[in-house]
Amino acid sequence: MARRSMYLALLLITAIAPPAFAQSSQFDIANYKGKVVYLDFWASWCGPCKQSFPYMASLRQQYAKQGFTVVTINLDKNRAQADAFLNKVGVNLPVTYDAGGALAKQYRVSDMPTSIVFDRNGKVRFTHKGFFPNKTKEYSAHVAQIVNEN
Repeated sequence: MARRSMYLALLLITAIAPPAFAQSSQFDIANYKGKVVYLDFWASWCGPCKQSFPYMASLRQQYAKQGFTVVTINLDKNRAQADAFLNKVGVNLPVTYDAGGALAKQYRVSDMPTSIVFDRNGKVRFTHKGFFPNKTKEYSAHVAQIVNEN
């Protein structure tokens, strides 16, 4: 009986667990050749980041069939805070955990969130510093422009 209870508890924990983080702080744009990539740096304490997640999920849904992907990079030093954030926003996007900030330094991130849009050849085409709901048409136009290029 105790074994069954433990098994059921494990199933429950697994069912409500937050989306899994990548195991390292590695991101290499070369792994996405041929795709348009929306790379987003975020942290749990960032208010605008909470607003950006549903927006990024809608972009992914709209353009996924056209070779578009979203990759998010979390910069929290405390993973539990990042997990709690993900549970709150309820949006399942790929997450890489970068507590040391190596990727943020590499991409010169100075604002939260910061989104970088890469074309299919891995070239940075647009950088969005901060997230402003009144600018989503502009952000979407940037993505659409690159997705629709040959």
